[in-house]
Order: sequence, then C-alpha cells, then structure tokens
Amino acid sequence: MTAHLPTIPPYLRLLDELLSRTASQSGFASARVLVEDGARGLFIPLPFSGSRAPGLRVPPGEPLVCRALKSPEPVFGGGQELAGSCFQDSARIVVLRLSDARSDPVRILLLTDPGPDAEFTTVHSAALDSIRSLVDSAAATVLDAEEQRRRRRDLEHGRLLTDERAAVVERLDDAVAVADTMSAIVKVCAELTGKSVVLFDRRERTIAAAGPHSTGRTSMPTLATILQSYPSDAAAGSKPVVLAAGASTEMIRRKIVTRIAERGEHFGWLVIDEHPTPLRPTDEYTAARCARRIGAQFLSQRRIARVAWNAKSALTRQLILGTGAHEDLAASGEYLGVDTEAHRVLVFVQAPDGEREGFDQTITEHIERSLGVEVLSTRGSEGVILLVEASSDVASVIVVSHVKDALTRAAAAVCRSPGMIAGVSSVCEPAGLSRAYREAREVVQCADRFTPPATHRILAVDDLGPARVFLANGDLDALRRFVGDLLGPLLRDAPGTDDLLRTVQCWFDAGRSPRGAARRLGIHENTVRLRLSRVHAVTGLDIVGDAADQLSIQTALLILRFQGHPALDVVEETTTTAGEDVDVLCLTTTVRPRSAGNAPASHATPHPHSGPPSSPPGSTGTPPPPSTG
Repeated sequence: MTAHLPTIPPYLRLLDELLSRTASQSGFASARVLVEDGARGLFIPLPFSGSRAPGLRVPPGEPLVCRALKSPEPVFGGGQELAGSCFQDSARIVVLRLSDARSDPVRILLLTDPGPDAEFTTVHSAALDSIRSLVDSAAATVLDAEEQRRRRRDLEHGRLLTDERAAVVERLDDAVAVADTMSAIVKVCAELTGKSVVLFDRRERTIAAAGPHSTGRTSMPTLATILQSYPSDAAAGSKPVVLAAGASTEMIRRKIVTRIAERGEHFGWLVIDEHPTPLRPTDEYTAARCARRIGAQFLSQRRIARVAWNAKSALTRQLILGTGAHEDLAASGEYLGVDTEAHRVLVFVQAPDGEREGFDQTITEHIERSLGVEVLSTRGSEGVILLVEASSDVASVIVVSHVKDALTRAAAAVCRSPGMIAGVSSVCEPAGLSRAYREAREVVQCADRFTPPATHRILAVDDLGPARVFLANGDLDALRRFVGDLLGPLLRDAPGTDDLLRTVQCWFDAGRSPRGAARRLGIHENTVRLRLSRVHAVTGLDIVGDAADQLSIQTALLILRFQGHPALDVVEETTTTAGEDVDVLCLTTTVRPRSAGNAPASHATPHPHSGPPSSPPGSTGTPPPPSTG
C-alpha cells in the first residue's frame, strides 16, 4: 500500500524553489525568509520557507539586522563579527531587507553558509537585487495564504465551539424539563464537562454533587480552602474563574469556580474539579450557564417557599380564629400538606426588641428541626403565634415540656439579645385553639409585667394556673397592695416567716398534701400542719379549709415568685449555650402533673374558678391575633 504524502500547496513550492535558486546564485548554502513577530519582538523564519533551523529567533537589536533594515543593499557579515550572536553557527551570512518600510510584517532575506572561504561579490549582490522582488512577492503570498488558513481554522473552531455551546444549552433545557431541580443541573454539568462538580451554598454547605458517571464519587476540598486563592476583584461578578493548583493554593488540581448570583444576591458557588479529564474551553461556558440556571432555581424556590409560607400563615390564623367552614379548612390543609385535625400546642412569642426581619420563619424552622414535627406560624404586630403538632401517643405534660425545651434552645440560637417571652398552652384540639391563644397571650403579659427583661422567659399556661387572668389584666399598684394586704405579716422579715412561705408553696405544689410537702421540705408532716396553722393564725386566712383563701394565697405566692422572693422557688433558671459559645440565661418552669383538686387551667372545658368559657380572639375582651405583617 502506498502512503499518501500531504500535498504541498503550489505557492509553498514556488517559494522553496526561489529560495534554493537565490542561495545557489549568491554562493550560499541556504536561504530563508524571516518575518517580524510584533507580539514577541523577534524575527522568526517564515513557515515552509526551506528553513533548516525553525527554532531560529533573531532579536531586532541584532547589529547586522539593524543595518539591513536601514539599507537597501545586502549586508554581509562573517568571521569574528558573528561570534556570540544568534548567527554564530554560520561562517558567513548576508541579510537583505525584502519589504518596504510600509509593509506589515517586515520581511528580510537571510543567507547562511558554513564555509568561510567563499566571497560575496558585486555579482552576487546584483543577483540578489534581481530576484529580490520576486522572493518578497512569494513570501507575501505565503503570509496571505497562511492568514487565510488561520481565519478558516478560527472560523471552524468558532463553529465547533458554538455547536458545543448549543449542545450545552439544549442539555440544560432537557434537564430542566424533566427534573427542574438544582441537583439535576449539577448532574448535567458533570456529564457535559466530564468532571466532578459540587454546588455549595453561602454557608459552605454542600447542596449537590455529581461525578461524570452515575457511579462516580466526588472528592473536593472544603470551600474555604478553594476560595483562599479566589481573586478578590472577581468576587462581585459571576464570571467563571480558573484557580491554579500548587502548594500555595493547597489544591492538587485546577478548579473552575463560579459565583452564583442573581439580581444582586449571592446564593452560593459552583465548583468544577479538573478530574478525571483536563479542562476544556467549553467547560467555563458550561459553568457559567449552569450557574445562571442554578441562580434562577434559587429565586424560584424562594418565591415558592414565600407563597407556601404566606398560605400556611393564613391557614394558621383561620385555625386560631375558628373562621371558615370545616370543609374549606380541610381542603386548604390538604393542598398545603397540613393536617387541620391534628392536636397542637399553641405558643405565643414576643420577640426581643430589635430582632432581625424573618425572626418568625427562623424560629419556626429551628423548632421544626429540634422536635421533628410540623410547626405552623403567623406573625403580627404584637408577636408570633406558633402551632406545634403534638403526637397522640405522648402525654400532654411531656409534649409541653419538649416544646419549652425546644423554645429555650431556639431562643439561644436565634435571638441576638435576651428578652424573648413565650407563653405555651397545653395540648388542645383545633376547636380549643382560640382559648389556647388567649391563655398563652396572658402568660406572656404576666411575664412581661413581673419578670426582668434580661433573660428569655418561657412559661406554660399550666405553670401559672387561672391566676394569670388576674395578673395579666390587673392594675400593678393594686396587685402589689393585694400581696401586701394578704401576706403582709409574712413579709416583714420576722423569724420563721420564710419557712412559713416556703411550706405553703410546697403544700400547694404537692396537691395540698401535708405528706407530699413534708417530703419536699425534708421535715415531718406534723410540722407542715403546724406551720399551716401558724399561717392561719398570723394572716387570718384559712388555707386548709377555705377554697377562696386558697386561691387568694396561690395568686399572691405567684406574684412573689415572679418578683423573685428569696424564700420561694422562683422560676427555674436554665443556661443554654448558643451557637457562638455564649451562655444565654432562660427563665422557665417544670410542668408538674396536678392532682384532681389542682387541675390544669388550659383545657377546653370551663375551669371551676375561671367563669364562663373565654371568647375567641377577635371578640370583646381579648384582642385577636394581630394581622399578618
């Protein structure tokens, strides 16, 4: 089989023949055309000009070249004149300028010969002058032809690049049509580039990752390590940046890093690793297009989340107010994925002053993650209302305790300053949410009036009992006088009065059981009875036999506990460590199971001492949940 040699264009053969004839007529071994490379400031051999030394590079400051550029005559050099120059491999040379001063690029003819004995005569000079214009025309033709080839090559490269980019856009469109998700876009990016791709959010968490193959694994340094070499002047733009590898960057492979930003908001980073294939020109375009699609996904998901949040907020208000037909509420709940028949704990939250926008959504998400249940919320001018789903197989007291613990952790993690107040209802059915709202709001009012704002205050309705109605709505001066008038003899620092107050409190906490109070105090139950008798004697209140006196004393003790009386067990102080290693003090209480005679105060049925059932929010007496802000 005969091998097919590449075809040499006629203009190249013509130039090669002219140079061979020129060298022969001038008495030199070889001839070549040098052209000026303006980008590098050198004279280099014209391609395909018969050069045997394609690596020859002649600086423009070479003395013989400078003389030739200024003279129309051939410039001869030889012997010691060539020592130390780029022509030192030749014994003698001749340099002749071919093009005129207006030509671009400048062209010169270089004749070289290793033999030092031959002479360069006027006959040789005349021969060069006669063939000079012909060689220059042939060289110009070669340059024009090479320029045309370069343009065709660039056009073909541009066409291929355009086709590749069109394929990128088409693949992304197909991916979005099938699965409009960020993970799908990351997967397509990995397939198009043939490399590992990772999507990070602003908090440097990995959102999605994909390799070039479905079973491929991705291995990527931390985003903090990658961004160490990210140029600061590129931080404001979204153009892909290629980061070099090396010891200074702590990366073993190059990375394409693209900042994901849409409408002036930064969402995250898309990182393409140079593995397992090298980077290609199309990879940066692919990264830019994928980053734009992912940015649009971020905006779209945010809009969807905002619409769903607003819809759930409206449904929450309807559940609390009890407005709307049962069928309509159930249909709305089914559309939003909310069980409108679930039992829930209602929490009324008063945020500290100066809290950032989005406090309601942040604390809701924190409690959802902490408890692993659905939490509905709505916000108004007075505070945030949360509806925490309660499991049917967990006792109400335990559910309330878990909610208070979650609120304590959320307050420490979310609030920038102390002062959050939360009132927690007991577990109730949907029909009892209106009453639960009023009771939780009264708890917040009590805490706001009687406890210091230097701490987070988280209290349950059952912690306060029916006295909360009196404390939340009564005149402060009248309440202080009420305590003084009722328990004045026990508040004068007389010997033994602190023991009497503490005994009364423990007696109530133990369900009015002398034995239970004695166990709590570590004394004999007869001592408890004796102390209760002394209270009767000192205050005139029949604490054992008169229900009205019992309610009055319980209310007064609650006020004293709020005020931090040293003889009483004030609300429990719980220290929770926030995310920034700052200890945040929270005031809360432990919900105690009550005896039949000391029933909780937040059930759907009327209480013995609370009068008729409370009106729902929006009726006369208690304001409705504030309108959504």
